[in-house]
This record gives sequence, C-alpha cells and structure tokens, in this order.
Amino acid sequence: MLVGLIWLLLPPKITVPDQLDRIISNVTIWNPGEAPIESQSIVIIDGIITEIRTTRPDDPESLCDDCYVMPGLIDAHIHTPPQLAIGNQKLFSLLYLQYGVTTVRDLGQLDNSLPELMHKIQAGKIPGPRMYRCGPVLDGTPASFTGAISLRTAREATRQVTELANEGVSCIKTYDRIPAEAFRAASDEAGRQGLPLVGHTPHSVKLSDIRNFEIAHFTGIPYLEDDPPEGFAYLSQDLIDMTADEVASVISLMQQNNLSILPTNANNLARLTVSDRERFPATEGLRHLPAFWQRAWPGIVSHPETEAVIQADLMASPIGLAFMRRARDAGIDVLAGTDVVMPYVIPGESLHLQIGMMATAFESDESALVAATQINGKHVDNGKIGSIKIGAYADLLIVKDDPRQSLASIRDWTLLITDGRLYERDYLDAAVARYDLHFNGTIYSSVMNFVYSLLSDDYRHTSGNAE
Repeated sequence: MLVGLIWLLLPPKITVPDQLDRIISNVTIWNPGEAPIESQSIVIIDGIITEIRTTRPDDPESLCDDCYVMPGLIDAHIHTPPQLAIGNQKLFSLLYLQYGVTTVRDLGQLDNSLPELMHKIQAGKIPGPRMYRCGPVLDGTPASFTGAISLRTAREATRQVTELANEGVSCIKTYDRIPAEAFRAASDEAGRQGLPLVGHTPHSVKLSDIRNFEIAHFTGIPYLEDDPPEGFAYLSQDLIDMTADEVASVISLMQQNNLSILPTNANNLARLTVSDRERFPATEGLRHLPAFWQRAWPGIVSHPETEAVIQADLMASPIGLAFMRRARDAGIDVLAGTDVVMPYVIPGESLHLQIGMMATAFESDESALVAATQINGKHVDNGKIGSIKIGAYADLLIVKDDPRQSLASIRDWTLLITDGRLYERDYLDAAVARYDLHFNGTIYSSVMNFVYSLLSDDYRHTSGNAE
C-alpha cells in the first residue's frame, strides 16, 4: 500500500532528448563581456563544443536564423530538496531548465541522494541542468545546518576533506560553528585537493584569517573587530552601521587575500514574504511549487519577526548592492547565486531576480550577466562552463532578440541546449504545465500536507539555519 501511495505521488515521466552531434549555424555568438560575433556556426560533438567558425554554404539549415547564442545561466548557490519531498528533485531540475539555467552548484546537500540525482540527469533519464556539489557542509558542534558534518579538530577536518575529494565533490563548504583549527586544516587540504572553499565565514575566524575563499552572503564582512552575534551569520543592522573606512578596509582585505563574494540578495528579500505575505507578495513562480513548502519554509530558516528587523533588512538591501559595486569595481569576483530551497526562493526564477538586482548595483545588465556566466563558470568549473568556446560544454541559450537590449529576451529563450541535448521552449513549457497539474493536484497536496504535519516538529528541531 505504501509503495502504491508513493507511486501516485511521483510526477509524470518527461522524455529527455538524445545527446546528438549537431551544427548550430548562422547565429550570432555573444559571450557577456565580449563583442558579439555574427554569422557563426558552433560544432557540437559528444556534448562538447569542438569548433566555432564562420557559417559555410554547406552547413545544415539553421535552427534559428539570425538568433543569438549565449552561455546558459549558472546558479552558483542552490540546495537540492531532500528525497522526503517526494518528486521535488525532478520538479526543481525541470524548473531550472525552463528559466534558462543550465548549471547549478549545490552548496550543502540535505541528504545523501544528490549523487544519484546527478547521475540520472547526466545519463539522460530525467531533464535537468548540469550539477556540481560540495557534499555535506562542514560545521562545528552542534551543527547548525541539516546534514552537516560536525568537526572538532584539524585531523578530523583534513580527513573529511580528503574523503569528500575522493567522492568527487567539486567544492568544500564551511559553516558558522566550525572551530578555527578545523577551518584552517580544511582550507589547507581543500587547496591541496584543488577544491574551491566557499561558505559562511566561521565565527571562530576573521576575514583577515582566510585566503582563497568565496564568502557566502555577507558573512564576516561587518565584523572586522567584533564577534558576530551568536546564532546569526550576520545582522542587517551591523551591515548598515559599517563606516566608510570599514568598507574600504574590507575591500582592501578581500583584494589581498583573494576573497570573492557570493551574495544572495534576492533570497534576503524573499524571506520578507514569510514575515508579511500581504506587504511582500510571493513571486509568480510560486505557482509551480506544491503547497506544503509554504508550511515548511517558516521552520527551515529564521525570518524577520519584528517591524524593526524588517526595516533593517529593507535598509540593508541597497547598502549590500553598493558594497557589491565597490567590490566589482575593485576587481573582486562577485558571483550570482540564490540559495534555492530557502523561503520563497523559486528555482530558476530567483536567478533572474538576482541578476536584476546585480544589474541595478552595477548599472549594467551585461555586467550582471557576466557574473551569472563567466564569473560563475570560473569558480565552478573553470574553462568548461560559462563561456562559448572550444572545449567547453555545450550548455547554451538561443534567443531571438538581442540579449544586450533586455534581460527579458533571455528569460524568453527559444532553444536551450544542455550537455548537447536540445530542448524547444514549447516542449519544456508543456512539461512544466504537466508538473503543475500533478504537484498542485488534490492527491499530492493532501498527502504531502498530511506528511509534513506529522514531521514538522522534528524537522524544525533539526533544520537550524540552513542557508
């Protein structure tokens, strides 16, 4: 009976296109940050770009005459739903594609199912983006992230990073409570293994103590001298209170220590929806997610609970954008990420919102797209993603209108290629519509709302601040 019930909760099967060798002819290639190149053909073999050249008379008929081809979007900070949220791994994977996101990086798995999901996507069994993962978060005791590994000593940290490297992770993530000795050992071993180190700046260290690190959110930045508040990565008010001299010191320190920043501005504002749905309405993408998420989110992570905190978050938003601009202008890498699985952060849609906020900060749509393609690609899998060039994966967006003129043209892409598999827009739209009917249907909603009500107390107790 249980097996039959689970079967009813699984979404309908979506056929994945075959990985085919092909030539994309008579297109304009545009890598954000570079000049467009007209009348080009892109040769794809085994999912890899093997040749880029001027279109020839004997090339195949164009799939989209005079269209623009750009790298697919990359979300450098997501979390994948656990298997307990039945079918949602497939749902989130499909939504990424619909919004033009061809690559994601998971910065903290919530259970052990992620490698299997990645294998199924790569094998063409389910549609989804190219996925990278850090594996479990490395934290202290008690761990403040679901599924995290608690470390106490340098020896434990070294062993754990080595084991994760042997398992094939592509990054290492640290969190708030990891001890300083363990953090330094994890950083050293990650460097030896050639793995990027990313995450929350631990409370046990300062920015001056870290090197070659991607700072998630603004953790550690307001705390050059003072300790961050216990139980919080940072407070908006502390970001607001930073002086001009302190900001200048942080920027200088980031330059010296090869620090980059992975802010999730859209995520910070989305949490306000939990606080007051009427004042901060949900985005249209919420309609794609099953109803139980709206019951689960308040227990997954903290959100503003007083008017003073809400106002601080609103005031901190433009200050955070201004800091990003200062960092970018100083030559510091600013990555694009969203923290999907956080409250009201919708897969795919949230990256477009983040890109929009970065465009406001940089006063340039193109600079924001550079972050979501080339900068992200450099940090996630340098040379293989984020740019259209020979040797890179064939993860592409094909759009009819000039993407330099409007970000909306990218969201309205015509054709999408990931790993050499070609998706037409109508096909993915229809697939998402089928998923909408399933995940918002009476059977799925009733069962999952009931299951969540049974598990909510335990889940809230164990989730912590899962950023």
